[in-house]
Amino acid sequence: MNNDRNNKNVRVAIDIGGTFTDAVATTTDGTVFTAKSSTTPGNLTDGVIDAIEGLDVDLKQVTSFIHGTTAGLNALLERRGAKVALLTTMGFRDIYEIGRANRPDLYNARYKRPIPLVRRNDIHQISERIAADGSVIDPVNEQELIACCKNTLSNKYDAIAVCLLHAYRNASHEHTVQEILSAHLPGIPVILSSQVAPEWREYERTSTTVVSAYVAPIVGEYLSRLEERLREKGMSAPVLVMQSNGGVVSASIAKTLPVQTLLSGPVGGATAGVAINNVLGDVSPDGLICVDMGGTSFDVSMVVKGEAQIELESSIDGHDLLFPAVAIHTVGAGGGSVAEVSAGGLHVGPRSAGAIPGPASYGRGGTEPTVTDANLVLGRISADAKLGGDMPLELNTAQRSMQNISNKLDLETTTLAEGIVKIADSNMANAIRELTVFRGIDPRDHALMAFGGAGPLHAVALAEELEISTVIVPAYAGVLSAWGMLQADYRVDRSTSCSGILGALDSDLVSTFAEELTIDAKATIAIDNSRSVDYQLRVAADLRYVGQEYTLTVVAPNFDDHWQEELRQDFDSAYQIRFGHCNKDEDVEIVNLRITLTVNNDPIPEKLDELIDFCTPISEGQSWSGSDWLNTPVYSREQLAHDQLIDGPSMVLESEATTFVPKGWQLQMHKQGHLLITKIG
Repeated sequence: MNNDRNNKNVRVAIDIGGTFTDAVATTTDGTVFTAKSSTTPGNLTDGVIDAIEGLDVDLKQVTSFIHGTTAGLNALLERRGAKVALLTTMGFRDIYEIGRANRPDLYNARYKRPIPLVRRNDIHQISERIAADGSVIDPVNEQELIACCKNTLSNKYDAIAVCLLHAYRNASHEHTVQEILSAHLPGIPVILSSQVAPEWREYERTSTTVVSAYVAPIVGEYLSRLEERLREKGMSAPVLVMQSNGGVVSASIAKTLPVQTLLSGPVGGATAGVAINNVLGDVSPDGLICVDMGGTSFDVSMVVKGEAQIELESSIDGHDLLFPAVAIHTVGAGGGSVAEVSAGGLHVGPRSAGAIPGPASYGRGGTEPTVTDANLVLGRISADAKLGGDMPLELNTAQRSMQNISNKLDLETTTLAEGIVKIADSNMANAIRELTVFRGIDPRDHALMAFGGAGPLHAVALAEELEISTVIVPAYAGVLSAWGMLQADYRVDRSTSCSGILGALDSDLVSTFAEELTIDAKATIAIDNSRSVDYQLRVAADLRYVGQEYTLTVVAPNFDDHWQEELRQDFDSAYQIRFGHCNKDEDVEIVNLRITLTVNNDPIPEKLDELIDFCTPISEGQSWSGSDWLNTPVYSREQLAHDQLIDGPSMVLESEATTFVPKGWQLQMHKQGHLLITKIG
């Protein structure tokens, strides 16, 4: 055991990726340790334990353990979740299967909707009815439901989703159903729409509840197994789980709201982006475009005005979801993305070589060329680089993997490798446009922050294509999502349906709704009462002009005498910014009331490295420039001098990532340890 990591309070964060599992630990004096291990798809906890052992920390000294899990997301994407029964109001059996009539891919004549997670035979109707105003029309037929439990549901399902009509307005019937199900089907998770998504829009509420039930047994089993393994190793600190909204909650809460963990891994990068933007705000006042390129996927998120962008609705693999989540656009583009010939042309991804066997250059039996292999052939990864600090790459194997495609397309190996990288870059640039250009945001106004094991390799090429002039490669870039989790605060989002015309609302009633949501949120966070807790509360409203379908969310002022007038003005301003116009003569209605309750986590102490005046390359290599091979000095990130300007082409090595700076760009180390790369001229 390393003495510097022992006998101190240690905070640990773990992020599971498609190829590697990342671990970061920090001590009370600000010292940071990092480690990587191969992800173990068969049993994810094995990879987590391997990564922790790579940190060489004493788990008995761990005071905080934060985890971003892909267990639920993988189960959803791979369609290996639970067998779910859906209980709904009599006469509304087909809401889930009908869904919406819109076509996400309008011009794709071959588009097919994803197969529902619950088939019609597994949707069961309950005799009950609640009106749109929350009043009870027909009570729950309890004897009928008990008979359904015994004759239809028993021993057939792993989880049950309950979504009754207008339960967002009155949840009493769903709670009655839950009590009966729990009594007659013990041990089966029961997920209520009134707990998961208490908002109007019947289909989206049903879909969210079904997805939550679909992943509930897998997330619950995984977290329970992880907690047990960590206890066996001596850790007494509770396991905290990263949520899709950018905050953390206890593992027990995550088990009851598993749908909120779906994006918990990628969200760590956005959380890190917020922290880094606070430090480097003068570099990019308008915010950051955060890109995370790992072995399997490429994730894009945005930091605007010091906060990660949040979406209230999203879709994963065609399944509509209704809960607050950091806006992340993901494509299948990573270091392990496989290149192949299809329809006579070269295609890259979304299929990935994954952790096993991985890219051919890993020497684990992979034979197909990947983006990592192409970068190695082009000299953009140094022959001296070792992934994860101890895995050498095999150049000869990478070159051999490309031979088959080279022969098919009659291309030289170097030309093929360049084509693979350019296609991958194009796919990733389009993913960035999804969150920027397609939403009216000019990417040129932002800096590009690249991280993940492969992100710094491609960062400048992406900036070139998008005409971005500043690139940031943060400290701990290869494990930044895990580092970002250590920055996350406790956070709970709650919402309730609240309709009416702005200006004619009952202020006392709206204030009461906010108070009830706040009480529920505080109970959910359940912070240890042994220390004083400073809650931060933000109230917001979903607003729209009368007659419109969709809403904008606007932060609400305190409920004083003029709060409705102020909220109306803020809505008009937000509408003007988003759509370029507003209608100040039209009535505005409120649809939902939202609260966000946060409790600040203890900040990570800042520990600056000792300044170095001047650095020299640790080796020399050659990289392909598109027309010629150029001499490329290779630097160690640990030995870079602060403020020293280094022209491209050049390369910076660290244990978790490689940064490539092409000709025409210049590198400089910031005093906080972040790399600033700017275009020359």
